[in-house]
Amino acid sequence: MAILGRIGTTVRDALTGTLEGTGRVGNVAVDTVRDTTANALRGARTVGGEVGHLAQDSIIGTLQAVGNVGGAGGVVIRDSIIGVIQGVGMVGTATTTMLHDVVVGAIRGSSDAGAELGTATQHAVEGALRGGASVGLAAEESVVQVTRGAITATQEVGGGLTQAAQATVSGVVTAVAGTAGDVTAATTATTRQLVSSAAQTGEDVAQVAVSAVNGAIDAARETGQNVEQTAAAAARGAVDAAYDVSDAAGDAVRNAVTGTINGVRVTVDTATGRANEGESNRS
Repeated sequence: MAILGRIGTTVRDALTGTLEGTGRVGNVAVDTVRDTTANALRGARTVGGEVGHLAQDSIIGTLQAVGNVGGAGGVVIRDSIIGVIQGVGMVGTATTTMLHDVVVGAIRGSSDAGAELGTATQHAVEGALRGGASVGLAAEESVVQVTRGAITATQEVGGGLTQAAQATVSGVVTAVAGTAGDVTAATTATTRQLVSSAAQTGEDVAQVAVSAVNGAIDAARETGQNVEQTAAAAARGAVDAAYDVSDAAGDAVRNAVTGTINGVRVTVDTATGRANEGESNRS
């Protein structure tokens, strides 16, 4: 079991007492983590450097209180992150840059507590974007910082971007749809970053791209978005990012994401000016 710091211990003990009385998590995690974070930061000279550690410790404490990583784990991770961000907003100024550290800390904490990486990543991303929106942070820059955080954390805990891509895009689409944001733009920006990072780290850009499109399709279905449009947006970002690397990488990604993926016909019309349709089948 991971060792808790002061914040995590306070969150765990406060939640445990509440859950013993009600048996429900609900908004309890948000409220408890928010108030605990705010109290911890009162009187501190700076907020930024503390946030990643606070998120990590709060996630571990919350998951220990719930005692069921597999079941309510995802929702608890999401709500704990919202609480951390709102707690910062109560004491200081929340920034989009801070969201990177929150996501990194949350995924680290979830990993330490035994949560499955894909689930942790998806809900960490969703929680950070929802929390950022709740304190008035700009959506476009929030998506950039949150995606960077997911990539950084995945690398730190030894995960691969192929798995992280699907979870990250799913979290972005779910969060942005829930806050009435521009899902298409957010999806494209996210897949562009993921494929660029895959190229830099030597991972298979085509596999990462297909994973990202799968995440977009799954989340679009769950949130009632236009599935074909969301899938195309994911493919567009992936292909454009790959062509920025090389023509060979661009062609490989275009071929991988054009056709039928996860039961959806995906076409690619990108900023490169190239467009085609292929016959492929991937799930």
